[in-house]
Amino acid sequence: MNKNIVFIVKNLRCHLVFIFSISIIFISKSCTGKREALGPDNEIRIICSNSDKKILKDLLNSVFDDTLFTPEPEPYYYFKFSTPEKFSKLKNQAYLIVASLSREDDNEASQLIKKLLPSHQYHANKDQQPIYMTRDTYSRNQILMIINGLSVDHVKKFIKEKEEWIKKQFLGQYQVRQKNYILDTNVKNSVENLISAKNDWNLSVPWGWEIINNSTDSGFVWIGKEMPFQWISVSWDSGSFVSNQLIAGRSIWNMPEKNYKNIRFNDYKFNLTKTKFLSYDAWFMEGIWETINELESKGGPFRSYLFYDKIKNKTYHINMLIFHPGNNKSLYMRQMDMIVKSFSLINS
Repeated sequence: MNKNIVFIVKNLRCHLVFIFSISIIFISKSCTGKREALGPDNEIRIICSNSDKKILKDLLNSVFDDTLFTPEPEPYYYFKFSTPEKFSKLKNQAYLIVASLSREDDNEASQLIKKLLPSHQYHANKDQQPIYMTRDTYSRNQILMIINGLSVDHVKKFIKEKEEWIKKQFLGQYQVRQKNYILDTNVKNSVENLISAKNDWNLSVPWGWEIINNSTDSGFVWIGKEMPFQWISVSWDSGSFVSNQLIAGRSIWNMPEKNYKNIRFNDYKFNLTKTKFLSYDAWFMEGIWETINELESKGGPFRSYLFYDKIKNKTYHINMLIFHPGNNKSLYMRQMDMIVKSFSLINS
């Protein structure tokens, strides 16, 4: 691989979760002999009556609102709606929601939910949670959410209360499905060995990635993968550069021209916030990168984590870039996020 950025062109019985108004009770039972759930990891299948579709879409959009700017906005999840008679054909989808906003006899989704839930859950009152979450019900590595609403206001109230929790469950499901595919923590490959041999840190690197730069002296390691083009870099400097937003932002902002040489960050949709990276208090930055040479005119989304390790007395900057014009990028960005969170310091 070229070290220049021109490199670009080359039955609900399994793991049932009852959500009550005060507490969440997990009841689990192992599920074996089931096939892997179907469907892409950026698609949520929603089973509902046509009369509920528009309102449900708005309610669920308020929950699944994560967006990657590429620079065009790209949602983490796309919704696909189907009517209840399609349930038997779609029940093995990886991300599945069955929802009803009323318990009227003519609401087909409500009648389906009546078959799926035990009687006492189906007949829950307006003060009880209408949301139920299950895993591996019909397939392995599947998440199923049931919304058993009495009314729009009933659902709206509890969705708002459990918004972050719902989002976390779906993210967790994504990570479960992707982990075995992306990372093999049992055996180190040649790229991982070359990195750990020269540096004081480790990173789990999937097969198919190559080293572009492995310069310990300059404090910069860069790996990449084609189809689509993805890059991860780890850079570091002695001392702390995380004490405030200005210092952290400047450190992150200056990195690409210093290390990649011919790209820079653009201020479009630029965002810098505090976060947690592994056990560290960190800074998270996301936005758009672009080539400095306007004749090349390439770019895409980037994400960065900046954190300081007191024992090493070093500030580490982990950066992710992707170039995949006209195609979905959020799935790949989330995969890279899983890779970088395998980062670990040696003897720290």
